[in-house]
Amino acid sequence: MEPFIVEIDDDLEDIVPGFLENRKNDVVELQAFYEKKDYKEIERIGHKVSGSSGGYGFHLLGKIAKDIELNAAEENEEKVSTLISDFIDYIDKVEVKFIKVD
Repeated sequence: MEPFIVEIDDDLEDIVPGFLENRKNDVVELQAFYEKKDYKEIERIGHKVSGSSGGYGFHLLGKIAKDIELNAAEENEEKVSTLISDFIDYIDKVEVKFIKVD
């Protein structure tokens, strides 16, 4: 995935950096839980991130997280691994541009 820009309402400028920092923490947890094959915790993180991402404007991240949640519930090891990689790639490549939304 190449770097890409997500346009976010500038009203969220104060809280989006914290949101993204929390997702970096999620990456560490996802990797640790994947190593332990703790699918319940992976599912929990996927659920949390899928529920909050769209409200910030990170719709693709929300979709990836929802897919993590669903595949973790089924303990689909291969798919969960791929999706965690997608999650990491998204967090590494996303650039935020704050815009005025009327």
